[in-house]
Amino acid sequence: MKLSKKEKIGYGFGDLSANIIVAAISFYLLYFMVSVAGLDPRLAGLVFIVGKFWDAITDYLMGVISDKTTSKFGKRRVYMFFGAIPYGLIFILLWVTPFSLETTQFIKFLYYTSAFMLFNTAWTVVYVPYNALTANMTRDYDERTSLNGIRIIFANIGLLLGAAIFALLAEGEGSIFAEAFNSVKTGYLVAAAIFGIIAMLIMILSASMVKERVETNSTYNKPLFKTIKEFFSMKEFRSTMMYYLLSMVGFDIIMAVFLFFINDALGFATVGGGEISMIFIALPLICAIGSAMFWVNRSEKYDKVKVYSFAVVWISLALLACIFIPKYNVDNPFISYLFLGLTVILVGIGMSAVQILPFASIPDVVEVDEYYHGVRREGAYYGIVSFVYKVASGISIAIIGMILGAFGYIESIDGVYIVQPESALLAIRLTIGLLPGILFFISVMFGRKANLDRKRFNQFKADVILRNDNK
Repeated sequence: MKLSKKEKIGYGFGDLSANIIVAAISFYLLYFMVSVAGLDPRLAGLVFIVGKFWDAITDYLMGVISDKTTSKFGKRRVYMFFGAIPYGLIFILLWVTPFSLETTQFIKFLYYTSAFMLFNTAWTVVYVPYNALTANMTRDYDERTSLNGIRIIFANIGLLLGAAIFALLAEGEGSIFAEAFNSVKTGYLVAAAIFGIIAMLIMILSASMVKERVETNSTYNKPLFKTIKEFFSMKEFRSTMMYYLLSMVGFDIIMAVFLFFINDALGFATVGGGEISMIFIALPLICAIGSAMFWVNRSEKYDKVKVYSFAVVWISLALLACIFIPKYNVDNPFISYLFLGLTVILVGIGMSAVQILPFASIPDVVEVDEYYHGVRREGAYYGIVSFVYKVASGISIAIIGMILGAFGYIESIDGVYIVQPESALLAIRLTIGLLPGILFFISVMFGRKANLDRKRFNQFKADVILRNDNK
């Protein structure tokens, strides 16, 4: 059935809420821990891998729990309603710096690891059911693409608010709250409190605007390893998961490295702080929002993977330019601004396709699973997909931290600018210029291998409906 625009927008609000928080974590947390809290970049990377591993474990458990839930609020929406409060408030703990100059690296590592694990637990309670909700709202192939297209528009609005506005409020000595409180640390904390509360309220609003229509069989009780074995026995699951996984990890790397690229590799930390970061983080996100429906419309006319393949070539070529953009020169600043502006605009146009198209393929495997195994288990499915993604994401961010440390990146306290060695600056350029594009190209191979186009998906769906009607 067709979903109303109001309900699609309501569902999009959920990712608006989530990505306000995701943007702050993805763009700033690694940088914050290294350059404001003074944590060694290798330990900061390790915070991510430990936190993501824990998050991955809880994802599957939360998926199974939501599959088995029955309440007047539904299987998924109940967790969006009641999990929103802790997930918004615990987010604030990530931006606390309860340290003195004598605090050891181990104590800092222990605090941020514990806070990140606690936040990820609260996040899982809300976001795994929210993700699974797509398959409960509609069975229609194109409606899911449209639903996820609108969702990604709101996700990018959330990224825009969470990244650009967060930079304006807190990033650098010239930011609004850093100047108001005469402390970069306090600026980050106040901004985090505001964003956490806003995200909490928007998630509750999203839960109130959506409906669960597609019934889920909640009586299955298969052991964990049997469930995992059945999922991985399907070629469609393995390939679609890798298609989605590699695209998301590539995007995560861009977000994690971008602030180091702007502030250090290009040297903009010396001239603008939060304002410069806000502008060049906002530009690609605005372009992603503006181009989202173009990619959705193309995917409705052509095969999703073909459209995605074109977008991957586009964004990978744009990212290559990051290796060559000249560093900020006070005598001729226009060149750096021009090349960086053009690059981030081109990246932003391709970015929405990289986000939308693999994610729109994820719920289609639910019907494939029902066809092969006779049961719908969206929560368990999304839990496993999220488990694998978060492990991979944690490892990738940890590797970035290790790369920075290995090439001599120097941590700082309270955002004080430090001139980094040329080896670290080159490593930053190569990481953002090459690594995401390589992952995107590999993801195309898996997308093609999944062989789950509109015609084949509709056949799976029709066979499942016919079988259920004959029971």
